[in-house]
Amino acid sequence: MDIITDLSTIIKRGRIQGIGNKEITPEIVSKIGGSVGSFLGAKGIMVVAREFNNNNRMLKRGFISGLMSTGVNILNLHSAPVPVLQFCIRRFGAESGVYFGNGSASDGIVQIRFFDSSGIEYDKSNLESVNEYFKNNKIERANPWNVGAISDIPHTQDIYKKAIPQFINRKLLNSKNLVVVVDCSYGPSSIVVPSILTELKNDCIAINAYENDQKANEMYPNLRSIKDVVNIVKASHAHLGIVLDSDGSRALYIDETGYILTYEELMMLFLKYDKELSTAANGSSIIISKSSSKVLEQFAIDLNDLKILKSKNFPGEISRSLREERAILGGSDTYKFYFPKYGPFSDATFTTLKILEILASQDLPLSVLIRSFPRSVHSYKTIPISKENILHFVSKLKDYIGKKDIGLEKNIDFQDLLIGIKIIVKDLGWVVISPSVHVNNIELTAEGLDPHKSEELISLATECVEKCQK
Repeated sequence: MDIITDLSTIIKRGRIQGIGNKEITPEIVSKIGGSVGSFLGAKGIMVVAREFNNNNRMLKRGFISGLMSTGVNILNLHSAPVPVLQFCIRRFGAESGVYFGNGSASDGIVQIRFFDSSGIEYDKSNLESVNEYFKNNKIERANPWNVGAISDIPHTQDIYKKAIPQFINRKLLNSKNLVVVVDCSYGPSSIVVPSILTELKNDCIAINAYENDQKANEMYPNLRSIKDVVNIVKASHAHLGIVLDSDGSRALYIDETGYILTYEELMMLFLKYDKELSTAANGSSIIISKSSSKVLEQFAIDLNDLKILKSKNFPGEISRSLREERAILGGSDTYKFYFPKYGPFSDATFTTLKILEILASQDLPLSVLIRSFPRSVHSYKTIPISKENILHFVSKLKDYIGKKDIGLEKNIDFQDLLIGIKIIVKDLGWVVISPSVHVNNIELTAEGLDPHKSEELISLATECVEKCQK
């Protein structure tokens, strides 16, 4: 493979991304570490963390060697979810942070994400500055006696576990003994999430909650793991099911009937039933992604005359908009939710606690709470698929979209919804392609700018489904 001389060739959607140990090698990440260190300056402090698996461990260590060579000091979290990294950046006053993970990307793909001193992902200008050091070979090495130090942060996970429940009504939650099913997707959220839930007197059924290097190299969550949670929720009469992304920043949420809530339904749930949000002053701002359903906008206006501000769903953009506009809530259709009183970033653990707090305060099943919410006017279609093919459909769909570079076309963008893909087409609207968790069908759901454009989107998605199965 050609040697990478310009990071722009592996920066995709605001993150460094490529096949681990093929495109992104230890030599490359060492140089990236030196470039980031030069950008930060000697004596800076950077928090470093990773998901489970040896690929991420190897690349993280290569990065650290380059970073230390520029005189930057390192706080090493070892394995941790992204929100714990962001929490530590703010708590310990670090200038930056870096995370090595896979997220829900295709098998073998590694993502490298950088965060500023607020825990917000780097914007385009910061990545371009890092790239200037990289492609021009202007890495500023420290003298031998000024090489950076590397330190562990003892009891960090315990500090996080004690801190996060402070933002909710713990006494109320402790009194309800809710039953929760959580799939940790073989990610480092397993270190913190089950214990936080049980300490709050919830009965927690945790699955895939341990380190497994082979499983960590596969794409999780997937349809099989999501179906498992749906079935366990129904069988155990649980109040809530949670399927975490492997990095811990977002999750799917399942009600007691086995229904997966949409992003819009979750946003409406927070706006209507969260004590602080439901009593916010008229005209308060919320930030939503540009491809959100129109029904959410109208709901927010009718509920409390809220001001709707739309942001591009790109790493760090909603976080920055949240702070600039002093908004009371942010959300993206990729199942990320931002509560500014907690932090300017999405944390699935905190989102889960907010949902449980609502369930405890309303004392009603989740399906009942969302029953009255307005529904979008969609075009809908199902496409039959074999039992064997449906289990691997999302992985094939991601590979197909990646090879086509569909996200780089000017008029088309896409978002990973954990259980499917949302394709956004300029001047048409959006369409979601996802497998059903109940029958062997692919479901297509479109919201166009008008009914005719909705049908156009369904046709586009149908063609995409047919081609990615060949």
